[in-house]
This record gives sequence, C-alpha cells and structure tokens, in this order.
Amino acid sequence: MARGRSKVAIGFIIVARSIVVGVAYYLVRYIPDLPSSFVAVFAGFLAFDIIVAMPKFSLHPKHWVQMVVVLLPRLSATALALTAGLTLGAVFGGLTKVGLPVVAGAVLCLGLAYTTAERIPGNISSYVGMISAISIFDRIARLSALSAAWWYDLGGPVLQMVYSTFVGLVMGWLVGVGVGIITRLCLPRGYRSVRSSAYERPLWMQPFRDVTRFGDDMIVMQVEVGDGAPIAYRTLAEVKLGSVYGIRVLSIYRTPQEVISPKGDDVILPTDQLTVVLPAEQAGTLISLTKGRDVDEQI
Repeated sequence: MARGRSKVAIGFIIVARSIVVGVAYYLVRYIPDLPSSFVAVFAGFLAFDIIVAMPKFSLHPKHWVQMVVVLLPRLSATALALTAGLTLGAVFGGLTKVGLPVVAGAVLCLGLAYTTAERIPGNISSYVGMISAISIFDRIARLSALSAAWWYDLGGPVLQMVYSTFVGLVMGWLVGVGVGIITRLCLPRGYRSVRSSAYERPLWMQPFRDVTRFGDDMIVMQVEVGDGAPIAYRTLAEVKLGSVYGIRVLSIYRTPQEVISPKGDDVILPTDQLTVVLPAEQAGTLISLTKGRDVDEQI
C-alpha cells in the first residue's frame, strides 16, 4: 500500500514538473534569444525541485522561512552566474571587433565563464553562465564592422540579451515557486532525486546519515555508564572501543559539562552519558560494557 502511494506521489510530481516546463516556456516564447527559454525552464526546475524536496512544508510561517533560506541563495547565485556570463560575453565579443581572433575569444569567454560560475557559492550549474556568455559573444562577434558609434553597436545586443535573459529568469522563478508550493502542500513528505544538485540543502537541514557518511549499518546511541561497568574508571585508550568494536565516542556528558570529541586520555566515570556511533550489531556489546555486566575479558 505504501509503495502504491509513493508511485502515485511520484507520478504527481512528474506531471507537476511538466507543467513547470510548459508554463515557463510559454511565458517567454516570444522573447528572442535562446538563453531566455533555457533560463526560464532551468530556474523553474530549480525552484520547483528544492521546494518539493523539503522534508516538511505547510502554510506555517516557519516553513516559509525555511523555503526562503534554502531557495534564495541558489536563485541569487544563478543570477550572479548569469550576470558574470553576460559580462564576459560582452567583453570578449567586443574584443573580437578590435582584433582578437574569434576562436581565441570564444575559448577564453567559455573558459572564464565556467570558472567564474564554479566559484560562485551556491551556484548549482555552470552551464547557465556558459550559455549566457557564448550567446552574447556570438551575437556581438557576428556584427559587421563597428561604426563610429561603437557603444551603440555593442550596447543594443547587450541590453537586449540582458533583458531577455533576466525576464526568463524571473518568469522561471515565479512558475517554479508557485507550482512547487502547490505540489509540496499535496505531498505527505519531501521527495528528492540524487540526479539533481538542487537538493543540496543546508547542512542543518540534511539527514544526519547523509552528513556523516557513516554508512547504512551505523547507528547513534546514547547510554549511561553504570557503577559496575567494565569500562568505568578507565581511559578511552585503555578500553579500545574503536579498535576492537568499531565504537566511536562522539561526546561524554558529565554534569555540568560535556566533552566533545574526547581524547584517548579522557577517563570514563559512572553516570557519564556517552553519545556514540557504532555498527548496529555492536549495540548489545555497548550495553554490556556500560551497564555493569561482566564482559571485562573482552576489553
């Protein structure tokens, strides 16, 4: 039954994504230039995918805040990548009109656009910067010889490309956010795809297992050390929890302080609360070592 509901939800998401593509493209279909339609579809996908992937979402203000926190850096980074691409395309396109070989200009334009976009924090696709750069570069490179009013010759194509690209960007954002919110409100949980980097949420919103990379067989436990525990009054180096059992002690809580990432010479005392990461099959061993059972010969 659960699998059937999941298939229905995934089918619903596919239909909603199709709506994003269609509506975003329809809104910019009469705007000239390739980047406008590409950027509209890309920005729509980006906003839609991020919202649908959110673990929880409702009309509550805190969920709206979370959506903005996740969405805004990526959207602004995409805008910066577009701006950088358009600027580089205009610069190198203009240089071709004063003697720079077109091949050299194209190579430098694409290479710098890619590198610049890669360095922008939060940017999820360098292709946005590359396509905008080469599009405006090609437009300027195809111009006939510049007249005395060269700034007019260059400014016209640049302004037209900037206008069409950013209109496409805004239209895509609006469509993706609108359809994404409606879709997410209809879903019981967030859905994400490993193929989309749009789902790279901030660290504080990611599942613990995804952040730590411990593996599917690892679990987190918190246990209190008993008075007669075999590991009581011994250092971490002496009990060899890591080397023998694969148990990693993340912290030791001892009123009124907590030792984060304890060292080998830290002593374990009764009533200490240990937060550990360990293989699931070692859970019983950990309980034996901390609850006073006679397994001292294992240490």
